[in-house]
Amino acid sequence: MINTVMKNSAKALLISSALALTTVAGAALPNQWQLDNSHTRVGFSVNHLGFSTTMGHFNDVKGVVNYDVKAPSKTNMSFTIATDSIDTNWDARDEHLKKAEFFNVAKYPTMTFKSTSVKFINPQQAKVTGDFTMLGQTKPLTLDVTLNKIANSPLTKEPVIGFRATGNIDRAAYGMTAFADGITTDVPIQIDGELIEKKAQTNKKSK
Repeated sequence: MINTVMKNSAKALLISSALALTTVAGAALPNQWQLDNSHTRVGFSVNHLGFSTTMGHFNDVKGVVNYDVKAPSKTNMSFTIATDSIDTNWDARDEHLKKAEFFNVAKYPTMTFKSTSVKFINPQQAKVTGDFTMLGQTKPLTLDVTLNKIANSPLTKEPVIGFRATGNIDRAAYGMTAFADGITTDVPIQIDGELIEKKAQTNKKSK
């Protein structure tokens, strides 16, 4: 009985979401979007010696998405992360992570992701596969993406796309093998963010 109720609720949510997106699709929405840095977080977590989970994020992330609500299959995106902007809430650890045995920021100042395939499972969920480059190594990476909401912001009156993307990166596959016996090499990542219309030049900050 509970499973039936849950399935029906999920189905109703999916239908209502699809209708909402269809309604939005009829509006004049841009096709080019960029990350709103004030509402975007690229986070990760690792297990530390089995004792605890250490979390961190990157403060400097830039991204551009070409997304047409009426033609979602043509979506493509690219992101650049400044490795020097790593932040684990502990300065000494951050400085260690910037050294050669980890992110080697002096030699590799950025990590990049460029999509090669976007497959929508339903109007709100998609699998995005692309080329992820870290430490000079490029390998395929698949992200599970959920579109939370597409609507005009009540504050800026401009269109916003809210999303979450999750995936896993095997740091050892890119050559980051330091302390593999105590710090997990399989690193979960989670990106929560908002996309706003891409403009050539703007000093406007969202609220």
